Amino acid sequence: MEHRLAEFATNNYGVASREELRALGFDDRAIEHRLAVGRLQRLHRGVYAVGHAHLGREGRWRAAVLACGEGAVLSHWDAAALHDLMPSRGARIHVVRPSNAGRSPDPARIALHRVGTFHPWEGRLSDGIPATTVARTLLDLAPKLRPRALEDLIARADRLQVFDLRALHRSLQAHPRQPGAPRLRSVVDALSHTPAADLRSPLEVRLLQLCDDYNLPTPRANTTIAGLLVDFHWPGTNLIVETDGYAYHSTPSSFERDRERDQRLTLAGYTVVRFTYNQVTRTPEAVAARLRRLV
Repeated sequence: MEHRLAEFATNNYGVASREELRALGFDDRAIEHRLAVGRLQRLHRGVYAVGHAHLGREGRWRAAVLACGEGAVLSHWDAAALHDLMPSRGARIHVVRPSNAGRSPDPARIALHRVGTFHPWEGRLSDGIPATTVARTLLDLAPKLRPRALEDLIARADRLQVFDLRALHRSLQAHPRQPGAPRLRSVVDALSHTPAADLRSPLEVRLLQLCDDYNLPTPRANTTIAGLLVDFHWPGTNLIVETDGYAYHSTPSSFERDRERDQRLTLAGYTVVRFTYNQVTRTPEAVAARLRRLV
């Protein structure tokens, strides 16, 4: 039995529910004994870590889903992280359960979304963890994200070959009044005529959204100019904009490399302007006014 438990824990991120332990042959008395001696650690009611409670994110995700009961699946930011679309956000783990009733088992650590219109085909087992499909995840995040951020998410899903347009249309048809559905539908319709922008950082997403918000011409993103890959270029102009996020430009070597690039582009006849993360996020109106004059 101990070997079976160890093997089960190895294959399930070190987490087991009381029902799973019973299926392995442990009765309630055996479970309580192992809790008392520390072989099991209580994570949530009826959900335990095997051996120790130092779990990775997958173990915490699986534990949260198990704690929320039958039909529950990982959702929102955490499902997006599981699908490798974006990092998870916040301290609480997001879980969807197909029911309008019931209380959250652990409100401090789990953000439980009770939905009465969740269909079985909108969930799947991903890396051994029940989670919303990519299509349903996009629908759930649509109210929380601006259009360009949604576009970037779809583009990443497409690059990872996990984007299913038919599944997304099916979810949109099943939930026409879901918050964010019109926004997601609009983004998908726009992408049917224009390919998604090839963006490499959240700062680039924000600058492209800024152009939309202030009715500026849409630049080409991550395009090659004079043999160099640049962040943004407006066709028909000599303007190149580089976005300087600290994480990408904080080392001495990157500082030197950026100046070398700027000099080469200037010699080729282009004007290179750099905007920082703080400028784009804290003073968007001023950035938009400068961009309008530059363009």
